[in-house]
Amino acid sequence: MTMIYIHEFSTGIEVKRTPGGGWESGGFTGKYINCTRDIPQQILNAISSGKFSLSEGGLPEEPAIVGRQVGGYSVVAVVSRGRDDRGRSLPLYRYFWCEGKDYIEAILRWKDKLPVFDPDNKPPSTGHRLNPDSQTVQLDKFREYLHDSSPTIVISPKKRCQPLILNAIAKERAKKQGEDYSWAYNVAALENPWYFQVIYPASSEAQDLFKEVLARRPRDSVFISGEGEIKTAIKAIIKGRVKPEHINNLESALANPKVDDKFWNKLLDGQAASKAYKDKIYSETMVMLLTLKAILIPKFLPDFLMWMQTAPKPDDCWESCHKLQASILAEYKKNIYGLPFLTRNVKDGIYSLLSRLITTPKSSQSGSKIKHKLRGLVHSKVDIPQLVKATQSLLNEKDGLWSQIYRVCFAKDLADALTQIPDLWQPGIITDYSEEKAEFLTHLQPFWKYPGKTDKKYLPLAQLFEELSFSHAAIFYQISTGNVPQNIFNQVSPKRGVKKGTLFEMTLIRQKGWSDHLDSALDAGIDFVTENLRLIRRGMVIGLLLVGGIGLTTRGIISWKSHQSNKALEARMDEKIATVTAESKSAQASTTDTNNQEALTDISDENKGRFDRTNEAIKAMTTNLTPDITQLETEDKNRIGIREDVHNNKEYIVLFCVRKILGLDQNLQYGDIGKDNERWQEFSDAIRKYQEAKGANTPDGVIDEGGRTQKWLEEDIRNQCLNPPDGG
Repeated sequence: MTMIYIHEFSTGIEVKRTPGGGWESGGFTGKYINCTRDIPQQILNAISSGKFSLSEGGLPEEPAIVGRQVGGYSVVAVVSRGRDDRGRSLPLYRYFWCEGKDYIEAILRWKDKLPVFDPDNKPPSTGHRLNPDSQTVQLDKFREYLHDSSPTIVISPKKRCQPLILNAIAKERAKKQGEDYSWAYNVAALENPWYFQVIYPASSEAQDLFKEVLARRPRDSVFISGEGEIKTAIKAIIKGRVKPEHINNLESALANPKVDDKFWNKLLDGQAASKAYKDKIYSETMVMLLTLKAILIPKFLPDFLMWMQTAPKPDDCWESCHKLQASILAEYKKNIYGLPFLTRNVKDGIYSLLSRLITTPKSSQSGSKIKHKLRGLVHSKVDIPQLVKATQSLLNEKDGLWSQIYRVCFAKDLADALTQIPDLWQPGIITDYSEEKAEFLTHLQPFWKYPGKTDKKYLPLAQLFEELSFSHAAIFYQISTGNVPQNIFNQVSPKRGVKKGTLFEMTLIRQKGWSDHLDSALDAGIDFVTENLRLIRRGMVIGLLLVGGIGLTTRGIISWKSHQSNKALEARMDEKIATVTAESKSAQASTTDTNNQEALTDISDENKGRFDRTNEAIKAMTTNLTPDITQLETEDKNRIGIREDVHNNKEYIVLFCVRKILGLDQNLQYGDIGKDNERWQEFSDAIRKYQEAKGANTPDGVIDEGGRTQKWLEEDIRNQCLNPPDGG
């Protein structure tokens, strides 16, 4: 059987003896007496914030009793009338408490009548040992109160009632509301009646008074357990006096689903937060107050950073902001994994910042005239570039709360989120995220859903992460400009010298350098040859007129670069020409009237980008499959269906196999796919069906270099196309 210990303490007074052998109060000492154990800080905070207080004139002849869950403790206060040395009455409190939230009933059942304040009654130093057996409390005559939706219930004093009944009613209500409970018995007046869920007045007059006071309470006010402790924490933190219990009180409040931005604004405005922001009051206390507001209300963080930048001396604001962060961080580091809600809030603030950086804030005439210095950099107005710099400062700050949480968990959290974006348009997934995180990721979804899409609005994010994370910077450069600067691309690409890579399931394209432009000039010469061969195939006169200039053009380019590798370049050109020539022969064999071929239309920029990505993957597949093709005997190639005139053309063989695996007609010319929307769509639809059959999460109809579709195709080409059954 589990045993508990009831501990106690009483109001501290200077005891004066009276002639009759009694005592009276010579004044309060400010210290509690008859303590059986150190009093938990949470209980002390609750007392100091008026959670047990009867107001002046609120003490009846018989003792009043207050029961309350405080954090992880059960507390009962017995309030009786005393007298001071001037003959005036005063309330004296005797508190009983247990570790654990469910022992108020046990305390009430401990004695038939709980003892009242007595300075001469010395309790045992170990407390009172007790078996906390619970018994059913009959509520038949009080069922109506269990269904009362009032924030505070006032029970008519005409009903005979006991503390155990009040406790049972409050406990039942607490189960439905998911919060701590409290009640007051036989009271005439309370300092804060809205701090209680159930009140049993001492008289009908007291009942009327309670109803009148509660009716004046603003309707939108919500009872929040521990509100007094939260206020105490806020006052202490903005003065730089941060203690563990203050951080714990904020954490408990953030964990409460009833605590929202409205609640925080009410408490913070009680310390003049809105006035400081609106009237631009930049004293140290006000900067620290608004820093705390940015922690407690994540959406406020971008506005707070921009507010600091409008100060006459921004560096002073940063110093005050850092001072408060450092004081919180010192306590935070001691219990980093025990503060998940504070961590969540700081992460959500960073997500709010990222969202703000891709949405242009409203400007004003006064704002455009502001000039100030931010960490040595001069800016002309409050704008996105300024906010980028401020965010970089915030997240790079030594011993800063936001920078600490960014390093410890936000960077990984964002990386995980980027990886999951392709799945986010599945119903219900994104709703599991906080509002700030969901908003940011929703902005990003189209760039994964429609590869190749770009938006310059995301350039500030790329610039921000360039100083924080190369991988994140690469993603946002790709989204904003369509390619990634070489220095960043080289940091995130596992292979050197490649032009494309994949990160977070997004294709990254390396920004071209001078060597790439040189290669482009060469490829232009080769494409000149192959394009004119296509024109010849179509019987177009212009192709015939230009053939005479082919050799001169291409040889001139090759000669210009001959010091690098003439033979390799010529081989590249010959192979490409052979591929197109083979396709031309195939097309001519399958049609009787080339003059009646359907004219090709222009391809859209988006489809051209998707084709280019696929083309790079085809090239990579050709390289990877070359050893397999080389090992094939002539009869194997004939069995596959490869004509003898292209037995040595590896790219043609790969394209032949790709069409075969995708179920496409071999007469669909690959070169036309990159020039005509309809032909590309036919090819892309076949890829998408193939991806769906393979179980891809997000089939997009594109083969990306190094991606899963390329790997699947290579495997199927080896097993199904290049390794046909004998005798086929």
